[in-house]
Amino acid sequence: DLSPEQREILAEYVGKHVVDEAAMRKAKPFALSEEELVQQAKLYLAMNSAEVTEPSLLAKDFEFCGPVVGPLGKDKFIEQLGGFNLVEAFPDIKNQWYDFRVDPFETDRVWFTCRSVGTNLGPAPPLITEPTGKRFENAPQMQSLRFNEAGEVVEYTAGYVLDRRQGNAGGLGGLLGILYAIGKPFPYPECKPYERSWQRQLFEGLVEFLVGLQPKPSPAK
Repeated sequence: DLSPEQREILAEYVGKHVVDEAAMRKAKPFALSEEELVQQAKLYLAMNSAEVTEPSLLAKDFEFCGPVVGPLGKDKFIEQLGGFNLVEAFPDIKNQWYDFRVDPFETDRVWFTCRSVGTNLGPAPPLITEPTGKRFENAPQMQSLRFNEAGEVVEYTAGYVLDRRQGNAGGLGGLLGILYAIGKPFPYPECKPYERSWQRQLFEGLVEFLVGLQPKPSPAK
């Protein structure tokens, strides 16, 4: 149990820094309810996550954007997603979506998390000419779908890694992480795991050196 002092500190902190989500959603209502938005998000993923089989779920002004890929308009997104047969290359893939919720700041937007896993058991030329038999485990990634009042998706964001230390995809999101995990990464810097630049190492070394020159406080008596 919390002490009275801890309860007071917690109540003051929550009142100042934690938003009242229900009140915010009520103050900014959207045409679709929370349940309808989450249901529509899951429907979109069921129909269009691996390839777009139901383009009518995408609005005319649809846009996709990831950390590296995009922004892409509707036609380009459909073209690029259809250019890689994810299910054939990874027939046992599981996206493992969870934690669907409506954003209290943007009440037309559904956020959710993904921890996809799968094994490369089939080809997907030209990127994967022969199956590698390797398994990928993506780091947890944040995704979102924004809807218009007709229930069409106007914005899809994906591949934003929450903890790059997780999985075996080098801290990369989306397809970039999958390809890295099976040894088939794209040959450009954005498709490599993060490494500290020499400029950062030099800067941090200089800061550490300068801090070391500062007089040290006298030990308390």
